[in-house]
Amino acid sequence: MKGSFQSVYLRSNFTLPLDAKDPQLGLAISYDDAFIAYINGHEVLRKGVGKGRGKKASNVGLHEANGKFDFFPLKEISEFLKPGKNIIAIEGHNAEINSSDFSLHPILLLTKG
Repeated sequence: MKGSFQSVYLRSNFTLPLDAKDPQLGLAISYDDAFIAYINGHEVLRKGVGKGRGKKASNVGLHEANGKFDFFPLKEISEFLKPGKNIIAIEGHNAEINSSDFSLHPILLLTKG
């Protein structure tokens, strides 16, 4: 990635159980330097990216993963969720193209109500 790419894009399907009433999602993530998360195409969380997205992302801050996970409850996203198949997408950003490190390790958590 160093010297060639400043961003990485991840996408995965997840299934919301049909019997989940008022499901609560959270994202545990270890990251370096920044990311934007989407559920079914809707932005739900942004950390370390000041403006824009994709190639137009700017004001990317510094954040060291240090092997630790940060947890973020994903609140007020029920309008984006649907029973059955859903998609989570995450774009990870390095602050500089010549950065010597990059981490993006997401874990999506679901609590059924």
